[in-house]
Amino acid sequence: MSITSAQYTEFILSVKDTVYRLALSIVGSSTEAEDIAQDIYEKVWRARDKVLTGRYPRAYVCRMTRNLAIDHCRVRRRFEIEDFAGYEDGQSSVDIKDIAQFTNRVISSLPEKQRTAIEMRDIEGYEIEEIAEVLECDLVSVRMNLSRARKRVKEEILRAVGGYGYK
Repeated sequence: MSITSAQYTEFILSVKDTVYRLALSIVGSSTEAEDIAQDIYEKVWRARDKVLTGRYPRAYVCRMTRNLAIDHCRVRRRFEIEDFAGYEDGQSSVDIKDIAQFTNRVISSLPEKQRTAIEMRDIEGYEIEEIAEVLECDLVSVRMNLSRARKRVKEEILRAVGGYGYK
């Protein structure tokens, strides 16, 4: 089966925001995320018959995006975890109105598989099976990474807002 230009365009339009956000979450630069997205669109075009007729084409494209973004980070040699600003030893200067921004910073500091799992499931709405395809692991590993990521985000938010009984 040969994929037409219209089918390719329809598919790309359905994944373009996800590709950009996933790349941005890994590389941290909108310009670089846009470049990665363009590279992905080109790669998908070249392999359109394989990609678009596969079992999980969206997951396949997310895996391509993830791998390319990680490669970009390795080349730049600046793939590092951001320090948390705003609190030390449980002291918080983070206002409740800043919690979304703080949550994004916590998520960006997670280990790569946890970060990808929580972003794809809780932000993008992907199924566990699709995430397993992207991360190239089994369903149990996805659930474990997702659970650990959610727990870490919850802990950091509670710590940042003064604990509210959290220790």
